[in-house]
Amino acid sequence: METIKNYEELQEVIKVELCVVIAKTKTCNVCKPLSEKLKVFMEDYPSIPSYQLYLEDVELFQGQHLVFTVPTIIVFSESKEILRESRFIDFEKIQRLFNLYLN
Repeated sequence: METIKNYEELQEVIKVELCVVIAKTKTCNVCKPLSEKLKVFMEDYPSIPSYQLYLEDVELFQGQHLVFTVPTIIVFSESKEILRESRFIDFEKIQRLFNLYLN
């Protein structure tokens, strides 16, 4: 999982058909294990790129995408948000969405 360093980089990577971004902070105790779980989950979908970003590094993301809590996973399709999961992440919902897009 690649790390996004600035907002301009984010704008470029979300232009693809489907991608996943997890927003987290460096001090979040829940973010690290959830990020690892997402990484393992995404191994089943090698064609879908996944990224992580730290809100401390990409502050503009928090305001532009209304991220009020971490961890937040956002699925983008061609620069548009199509799914958001925060705090209690429902991986089955993400899986259903991926299966709809890939089939």
